[in-house]
Amino acid sequence: MFMADIAGVRVLYTGDYSREEDCHLCAAEIPQFSLYFNSEKMAKTIRRLAEKSLEVGESVSGLLVKKAFTCQIMALDDLHVFSQLSTENISQRITIAYSGAFGVLKHRLKQIFESVESLPDEESEGPAFHVHERLTVKYESEKHISLHWRSDPISDMVLTLLSSASSSSSSSLPVNADHWLLNDVMDKCPSPPVDEVGELNVVVAVKIALACLCVNPKSRPTMQQIDRALSMQGPPLSKPFSMITLGELLGHGGKTS
Repeated sequence: MFMADIAGVRVLYTGDYSREEDCHLCAAEIPQFSLYFNSEKMAKTIRRLAEKSLEVGESVSGLLVKKAFTCQIMALDDLHVFSQLSTENISQRITIAYSGAFGVLKHRLKQIFESVESLPDEESEGPAFHVHERLTVKYESEKHISLHWRSDPISDMVLTLLSSASSSSSSSLPVNADHWLLNDVMDKCPSPPVDEVGELNVVVAVKIALACLCVNPKSRPTMQQIDRALSMQGPPLSKPFSMITLGELLGHGGKTS
């Protein structure tokens, strides 16, 4: 360490020093290269889904969960085991006005849905029946019934038709549901279709909804069939929209399109 005094300016030098010239190294030359990434990702089935050996081309139904760089397919019931997520079922209840005979309401619903089963009085504390084992209808009084269900798309479709049927408890509606007009059982909250294309779309959607309610899972349409039915432009309706009945949509009557 030393100090230099130059024209009254003092500079203190510290540390090692050398009188030899500094040697500057040139930048390293890096050759050009290309990186290739594999876009395919592998997902492994775990727990319950992994208990069964799958054949080539067989589909798997489950939840796809991504952790870091791995993907896993698991059953809904295993979600809380392998993650911090959990599932819950929302139970709902509504009381609606109905002054007709409780047995007539059950008979009418049997014309639409394949599964309408009575419940023992000891279990339900009064007359009651199940619709597709998803929605429960209970007799509350001479002017009221209550509906109990767990929220899911199928239960909501059953509820819409059931609410319309129960609200129309007069004798103006025939007992045989095949003769019910589509207009009478549709939800009145959404705006009605204003043109032929909108009417055709409603008819197709209701046909799909009724087909999805089949008790036998093999009789229900697949997602591919539903996608094809919704994407294809079908022929125009063969009769006015206001005259279409449920029997025609269930395949019990003539063709609507």
